[in-house]
Amino acid sequence: MFEDIEATTRKFQEFLKIELERQLAMQELSQILGYDVTFSKEEMIKNAKESFAKYISKEVSLLMKSAF
Repeated sequence: MFEDIEATTRKFQEFLKIELERQLAMQELSQILGYDVTFSKEEMIKNAKESFAKYISKEVSLLMKSAF
């Protein structure tokens, strides 16, 4: 899981990519609705961080269970 910082960084980038894809979908929806429903850059980063934290928590939990 934490073999190196590059792998960990790539995993966070995956979550950030998901948020960027979500943002594109929200931009399309905004055009259809006629008003802005997109996320701010700060919200996108916050969402990616939260998803990453959940992933890390799950991975640590699995490691702890396998250690016992």
